[in-house]
Amino acid sequence: MAYAFAVTRPVNPPGIEPFITEEQLWKGLEYKARNPSAFVPIISSCKVTLDDGVKLVREITFGSDPEIVTEEIEAHEATIVYFEMNTGIRVTNVVSYGASDELLLTYGFANGIPGIPADKPKPNAKELNATVGKGVEGSIAVVRQMVKEGKL
Repeated sequence: MAYAFAVTRPVNPPGIEPFITEEQLWKGLEYKARNPSAFVPIISSCKVTLDDGVKLVREITFGSDPEIVTEEIEAHEATIVYFEMNTGIRVTNVVSYGASDELLLTYGFANGIPGIPADKPKPNAKELNATVGKGVEGSIAVVRQMVKEGKL
Protein backbone atom coordinates (compact mmCIF):
# COMPACT_ATOMS: atom_id res chain seq x y z
CA MET A 1 0.00 0.00 0.00
CA ALA A 2 1.37 3.40 -0.99
CA TYR A 3 1.59 6.08 1.64
CA ALA A 4 2.34 9.79 2.06
CA PHE A 5 4.79 11.70 4.22
CA ALA A 6 6.35 15.17 4.42
CA VAL A 7 9.46 16.52 6.14
CA THR A 8 10.51 20.12 6.77
CA ARG A 9 13.95 21.45 7.60
CA PRO A 10 15.21 24.98 8.33
CA VAL A 11 17.38 26.30 5.52
CA ASN A 12 19.53 28.54 7.71
CA PRO A 13 19.92 26.97 11.16
CA PRO A 14 22.01 28.95 13.68
CA GLY A 15 25.75 28.86 13.07
CA ILE A 16 25.61 27.61 9.47
CA GLU A 17 27.20 29.75 6.77
CA PRO A 18 26.74 31.06 4.20
CA PHE A 19 23.17 32.28 4.62
CA ILE A 20 20.88 31.10 1.79
CA THR A 21 18.29 33.57 0.48
CA GLU A 22 14.88 32.55 -0.85
CA GLU A 23 16.05 33.45 -4.36
CA GLN A 24 19.16 31.27 -4.04
CA LEU A 25 17.12 28.36 -2.69
CA TRP A 26 14.66 28.67 -5.56
CA LYS A 27 17.44 28.78 -8.15
CA GLY A 28 18.90 25.69 -6.49
CA LEU A 29 15.56 23.87 -6.83
CA GLU A 30 15.38 24.89 -10.49
CA TYR A 31 18.88 23.48 -10.97
CA LYS A 32 17.85 20.31 -9.09
CA ALA A 33 14.97 19.73 -11.54
CA ARG A 34 17.43 19.61 -14.44
CA ASN A 35 20.43 18.06 -12.65
CA PRO A 36 19.02 15.88 -9.86
CA SER A 37 21.86 13.46 -9.15
CA ALA A 38 23.88 16.02 -7.13
CA PHE A 39 20.83 16.44 -4.88
CA VAL A 40 19.41 12.91 -4.89
CA PRO A 41 22.35 10.49 -5.05
CA ILE A 42 20.08 7.50 -5.74
CA ILE A 43 19.27 9.05 -9.14
CA SER A 44 21.89 7.54 -11.44
CA SER A 45 20.88 9.16 -14.73
CA CYS A 46 18.72 12.00 -15.99
CA LYS A 47 17.74 13.03 -19.49
CA VAL A 48 15.58 16.14 -19.94
CA THR A 49 13.22 15.50 -22.86
CA LEU A 50 11.17 18.72 -22.67
CA ASP A 51 11.99 22.08 -21.15
CA ASP A 52 9.75 24.81 -22.49
CA GLY A 53 10.13 27.20 -19.57
CA VAL A 54 6.76 26.19 -18.15
CA LYS A 55 6.94 22.42 -18.06
CA LEU A 56 9.91 20.10 -17.72
CA VAL A 57 9.86 16.39 -18.52
CA ARG A 58 12.77 14.15 -17.62
CA GLU A 59 13.63 10.48 -17.72
CA ILE A 60 15.55 9.20 -14.71
CA THR A 61 16.89 5.94 -13.37
CA PHE A 62 17.50 4.99 -9.74
CA GLY A 63 20.71 3.23 -8.71
CA SER A 64 21.44 0.15 -10.81
CA ASP A 65 17.76 -0.34 -11.72
CA PRO A 66 17.54 -0.01 -15.52
CA GLU A 67 13.85 0.98 -15.41
CA ILE A 68 13.32 4.48 -16.77
CA VAL A 69 10.96 6.64 -14.72
CA THR A 70 9.40 9.60 -16.48
CA GLU A 71 8.67 12.71 -14.45
CA GLU A 72 6.63 15.75 -15.40
CA ILE A 73 7.76 18.76 -13.40
CA GLU A 74 5.73 21.90 -12.80
CA ALA A 75 7.21 24.83 -10.88
CA HIS A 76 5.37 27.75 -9.30
CA GLU A 77 8.04 30.36 -8.62
CA ALA A 78 9.31 30.73 -5.91
CA THR A 79 7.25 28.43 -3.73
CA ILE A 80 6.45 24.97 -5.03
CA VAL A 81 7.72 22.33 -7.45
CA TYR A 82 5.62 19.28 -8.32
CA PHE A 83 7.23 16.10 -9.64
CA GLU A 84 4.69 13.66 -11.13
CA MET A 85 6.25 10.24 -11.78
CA ASN A 86 4.75 7.77 -14.22
CA THR A 87 4.87 5.31 -11.30
CA GLY A 88 2.09 7.27 -9.56
CA ILE A 89 4.37 8.87 -6.97
CA ARG A 90 4.07 12.61 -6.54
CA VAL A 91 6.92 14.56 -4.94
CA THR A 92 6.54 18.15 -3.83
CA ASN A 93 9.27 20.62 -2.89
CA VAL A 94 7.92 23.61 -0.96
CA VAL A 95 9.74 26.78 0.06
CA SER A 96 7.99 28.42 3.01
CA TYR A 97 8.48 30.46 6.16
CA GLY A 98 8.00 29.52 9.81
CA ALA A 99 6.47 31.56 12.60
CA SER A 100 9.76 33.38 13.22
CA ASP A 101 10.21 34.14 9.51
CA GLU A 102 12.82 31.40 9.14
CA LEU A 103 13.17 30.01 5.62
CA LEU A 104 12.04 26.36 5.41
CA LEU A 105 12.22 23.60 2.82
CA THR A 106 9.69 20.77 2.79
CA TYR A 107 9.71 17.60 0.73
CA GLY A 108 6.35 15.88 0.51
CA PHE A 109 5.55 12.50 -0.98
CA ALA A 110 2.20 11.02 -2.02
CA ASN A 111 1.54 7.48 -3.23
CA GLY A 112 4.89 6.25 -1.93
CA ILE A 113 8.48 7.33 -1.43
CA PRO A 114 11.18 6.35 -3.95
CA GLY A 115 13.58 3.88 -2.35
CA ILE A 116 11.11 2.74 0.31
CA PRO A 117 9.23 -0.41 -0.79
CA ALA A 118 5.46 0.07 -0.95
CA ASP A 119 4.88 -3.63 -0.24
CA LYS A 120 6.41 -3.35 3.24
CA PRO A 121 4.75 -1.85 6.33
CA LYS A 122 5.02 1.93 6.46
CA PRO A 123 8.02 2.97 8.57
CA ASN A 124 7.07 5.01 11.63
CA ALA A 125 7.21 8.81 11.55
CA LYS A 126 10.52 8.94 13.42
CA GLU A 127 12.19 6.62 10.87
CA LEU A 128 10.69 8.47 7.90
CA ASN A 129 11.63 11.84 9.39
CA ALA A 130 15.25 10.68 9.72
CA THR A 131 15.42 9.04 6.27
CA VAL A 132 13.53 11.62 4.24
CA GLY A 133 14.95 14.44 6.35
CA LYS A 134 18.46 13.48 5.20
CA GLY A 135 17.31 14.11 1.64
CA VAL A 136 16.06 17.60 2.49
CA GLU A 137 19.22 18.35 4.47
CA GLY A 138 21.36 17.04 1.63
CA SER A 139 19.62 19.28 -0.89
CA ILE A 140 20.12 22.31 1.35
CA ALA A 141 23.80 21.37 1.71
CA VAL A 142 24.19 21.22 -2.09
CA VAL A 143 22.54 24.65 -2.45
CA ARG A 144 24.80 26.02 0.30
CA GLN A 145 27.88 24.67 -1.50
CA MET A 146 26.67 26.23 -4.77
CA VAL A 147 26.30 29.56 -2.94
CA LYS A 148 29.84 29.20 -1.52
CA GLU A 149 31.16 28.55 -5.02
CA GLY A 150 29.30 31.56 -6.43
CA LYS A 151 27.09 29.40 -8.66
CA LEU A 152 23.86 30.82 -7.19
